[in-house]
Amino acid sequence: MNELTIENLSFTYAGQSQPALQGINLSVSSGDIVLITGATGSGKSTLLNCLAGIAPHYTAGTLSGEILYQNQSISSWDIKTRSRHLGFLLQNVETQIFTDRVCDEIAFGLENLNMSPQEIPNLIETALHEFGLSQQRNWTIEQLSAGQKQRLVIACILAMKQPILIMDEPFAYLDRASAAYLLELLKSRAAQGQAIVLIEHRLDLVQSIATKTLHLQSSSTDYSISDSSLPSDRVVLQSRNLSWGGYPPFPDLIVHAGETILLQGENGCGKTTLLKLVSGLLKPTTGTIELVGKPQPRRIVEIARSVGFVLQNPNHQLFAESVAQEVENNLELLNQLNLRSQAEQHPRSLSQGQKRRLTLGAVLARRPKICLLDEITVGQDQTSLNLMLELLKQFTHSGGAVIVTSHDPQVTNRLNARVIQL
Repeated sequence: MNELTIENLSFTYAGQSQPALQGINLSVSSGDIVLITGATGSGKSTLLNCLAGIAPHYTAGTLSGEILYQNQSISSWDIKTRSRHLGFLLQNVETQIFTDRVCDEIAFGLENLNMSPQEIPNLIETALHEFGLSQQRNWTIEQLSAGQKQRLVIACILAMKQPILIMDEPFAYLDRASAAYLLELLKSRAAQGQAIVLIEHRLDLVQSIATKTLHLQSSSTDYSISDSSLPSDRVVLQSRNLSWGGYPPFPDLIVHAGETILLQGENGCGKTTLLKLVSGLLKPTTGTIELVGKPQPRRIVEIARSVGFVLQNPNHQLFAESVAQEVENNLELLNQLNLRSQAEQHPRSLSQGQKRRLTLGAVLARRPKICLLDEITVGQDQTSLNLMLELLKQFTHSGGAVIVTSHDPQVTNRLNARVIQL
C-alpha cells in the first residue's frame, strides 16, 4: 500500500494567473526515498506546503486534485493532524523553532505527540548525540549557527518518527561531515520502512540513494561564464586580532579589490559571525577592522556605503513593494538574475531561491566595494546558481571584493576563490 499518493494536484496562488503547480502525480511507498528536483521557482516548496496543509489554509490560493495518506484523503485534515503522520522540514528552519533552549526544542515535538514522559529523556539524548549537539544541550537557540539550527530541527523531526518524512533542502547549511552523516541516517530510516521525500538541489549528495525522482518543469535561462580578472594590489579590507564572544581568535584578513575569499569550516566555527563583524552588525571583543584604508566607521549606515551583506535568510532584507524597487528599478540587473518577469510582483511572493537572488541584486545595485554572502547556494538550481556566480564575477572584474561562505566546492572553483579555513 502507498503511504502517500498525490493525484493531479494543482495550486494557484491568490492574485496569480498561472499555477505554481499543475497536474502533479506521485506515489510514495514505505522505504522509498523520493527526490523532487526542478529549477528555482518551479513549485517544489509549494508542493511541500500543499502536503503540510499550509496551502491553501494559510497561504491563500486555489488547490485542486487529491492528497491521500494510506488511501485516505487528507484534504480536511488540519496541520496538527497531518503532523502526526507526516514530518516536515521547511526551507526556512527558523520558522520551525518554538522554544528558547536546545533540549527543550527536541522535547517540544515529542510532548505534542503525547509520548510517555519516561521515553522522552532518552529520545532527547539520542537526538543530541546523533547530530553532534550534546555540548549545546543547554544553550539558547540564538547561540547556534545556521548549520547547528539546521541539525537541531532535523534532529527534532527525526526523533518524532512519523511514517513519512518530507524535507525541503535538508543539506542546505550542513558541513561535509554532517551531510555525510545525515545521508547515512536517511538510508537507515528508509531501510526500517520510513518513507522519505527530499526536495534538494545538491544532487551529487542524494541521487545515489533515491529510489525514484519527480522533476518539476520550469522555464530555464541561458547563461554564460566569463573569465574573471586577477585581484589588484589595492587593499579594501584588513582585520587584525579580531575576536568575539567565546570564539577562538579569527585569522587576520587582507582582502584586495577584485578578489574572492571563501570562508570554510564546520558548523558553528564562526563564519557568519566574522561576516557580521565586517558588516558592523557585531562589534568585536578585540581587534580592529579597516575598510578601504580607513578605520571601520562606528555607524552601520556608514559601513553600508562600502559593505553589502546578503544574509542567510532573505526575508530579513526585503522591504520594497515590488521586485523592481528592491534593485532601484535596474531592469538589466533583474534580467541577469532571471527575475525580469517578476519585476512587478511583491518580493514576498517569490520562492526562497528567487528571494536570495533578489537580495543579491538589491545589494549589488548599491555598488558596494565589498559584498558579503552567507551560504550563496541555498535554494538555487544549477542554472540559477550560475547566474549568481556570473554576476559576482562581473562584480570582481569591475574591482569589487567578495567574501562568501559555502559548503559547495564548486563555489571555490567558479569564483577562483582564495580559501580561508576557520
